[in-house]
Amino acid sequence: MRDAWLSRLGLPSDLPVTLDSLTTITRAHLDRIPFENLTVFCGDVPELDSDALTAKILHQRRGGYCVELNPLLCAGLRALGFDARLRMARVLWQRDVPGPRSHCLCLVTLEGREYLVDVGFGGPGPTGPHLLGSETENLRTEARQALGTVLSRQVAEGNWRDLYAFTDEVTTMSDVQVGNWLAATLPGSLFTRSLIVTRHIDDTRLVLEGGTFRRFAKGRAPEAEVLQTPSDLIACLQDTFAIDPPPGLERALIDKGLF
Repeated sequence: MRDAWLSRLGLPSDLPVTLDSLTTITRAHLDRIPFENLTVFCGDVPELDSDALTAKILHQRRGGYCVELNPLLCAGLRALGFDARLRMARVLWQRDVPGPRSHCLCLVTLEGREYLVDVGFGGPGPTGPHLLGSETENLRTEARQALGTVLSRQVAEGNWRDLYAFTDEVTTMSDVQVGNWLAATLPGSLFTRSLIVTRHIDDTRLVLEGGTFRRFAKGRAPEAEVLQTPSDLIACLQDTFAIDPPPGLERALIDKGLF
């Protein structure tokens, strides 16, 4: 699995266990393996066992969402010798109350320091390793009573918005499976009613939400394009996000009223 994973990321097999390597891996993940919920949007629950993740993400032109991408990342990091572990989080972004423990992330211990690594948030999450307890230009983590560690993003000068909260409670694949089931089947879940695909290329974030494609480039005004037909959307997935759509996507787009 390790060699197929590194090949998918376009990275060499001899990466050392360093912060630079962790940064390189994270950014390659965000570029080469898009966040996408196409399986759920089409009415299915993603399989999370190693063989299923390998087949879908490493050997097909597909991405996934947090409970697929971060377990894959964590397994790959461990295969390289990193001290990596999964944790479940409650999403706070655009919510009035904390959500269930349905978001999956990765923590990495490196030279005695703890880093948050997340290639599966889909929203405005970290694009590289984030040292726990630190504050950067636009991200910070802090301990908060009753919630644990909270990750926040600065959306405007002095305006911080919480993204999610997590604790250091042990996480097993059974916890990840529960998060997967909630995200894929809970009535009203964003993933069942809306199509979401994102990709980060250097300082540019590409977002396909419903039938609207947006490009956010650092230092430039956002660009938006409303796609007119299912064929336009499928072409966008193939050409811009390097994804081969699953069978049944065109039917789901029509049935759910996107076109």
